[in-house]
Amino acid sequence: MRLPHIKNLIVLFGILLLPLTLSAQETDAESGADNEAAFQSWLAEFREDALARGISAGTLDSVLPEIRQQRQAVQADRNQAEFVNTYERYLQRVNTARIEAGKNLMSEHGDMIREVSADYGVQHRFVVAILGLESNYGSFPITEPLFSVIATLAFDGRRGEMFRNELYAALEIVDRGFATPEMMKSSWAGALGIVQFTPSSFLRLAVDHDGDGRIDLWTMGPDVIASVANYLSSTGWRDDQTWGRVVSLPPGGEQSLPAPQSAGMTPESQCRSFESMGAWRGLNDWQQLGVRRADGSDLPTRNLPSALLIGDEGDDKGYLVYRNFCSIMRYNPAFRYALSVSLLADAIDDIRD
Repeated sequence: MRLPHIKNLIVLFGILLLPLTLSAQETDAESGADNEAAFQSWLAEFREDALARGISAGTLDSVLPEIRQQRQAVQADRNQAEFVNTYERYLQRVNTARIEAGKNLMSEHGDMIREVSADYGVQHRFVVAILGLESNYGSFPITEPLFSVIATLAFDGRRGEMFRNELYAALEIVDRGFATPEMMKSSWAGALGIVQFTPSSFLRLAVDHDGDGRIDLWTMGPDVIASVANYLSSTGWRDDQTWGRVVSLPPGGEQSLPAPQSAGMTPESQCRSFESMGAWRGLNDWQQLGVRRADGSDLPTRNLPSALLIGDEGDDKGYLVYRNFCSIMRYNPAFRYALSVSLLADAIDDIRD
């Protein structure tokens, strides 16, 4: 019997697979169509709720028809660097370029930044450091369509109710004339402007500090500085304290020192919800447990309540953090983020301890 030529076999095999390939493509297309139909139905239902909450029909008609699903926002929401990176890798954000850019910002706008931050009882270096982490001091392009990003995340459902409320807030910002729909650009996380405020934070905490009748979070100026400072101030910030300090641990400290929050003193109100920070103790108690400054010298004698954060396993590095650290956590509830802000703030002002 004569065997078919290999080319004929390939053609025959391809013909047999073709219906399966087309079927998979058709299934994907049908799934995509069903998803889009569900999204449009969700938007129609949302429109009725927004009207009932007082958002004008004019605002809704100018915004909702332009909304498109942004599936990349869903991927970004599930892979946030604050939770998937090691401390070592995440803290690389505190690099020479970012430190120098922060110092340059202080050289250019230092008088304004110091004055405005002081009005809210916040050390200027922390305001600048937050801007450095959030948008690289306004230089990082914030170009995504905010309404599409937030609507996609609300429809997605993982944190649907939260993002639904943020969509209401974003519409209110436009409805009240604080910004045009075209100005409402965001990151993939759905945060606005240089300060990366959520829309609800914008409504609660953004400040028209220069009194020009509008809140400008898109241009470096008094409104940007005042809004960040006001955010920190609203969480119980103390300008007579810093964030904490890098510390060295005694042998075996990574294993022996961590303890549940209930094992220590009761933390102040802004810190209680962060139970994974563990036990709060006075600096004197940490000293007795063998914790020292990073250079091995004794801890300060001021007996501030503090919690011990442990870095990556095996690096024997720790961080004693004070109440202000919890205020930074209110901006972004991730230890790595708050540490990056804290370390960058110290580097910008050349604080070594």
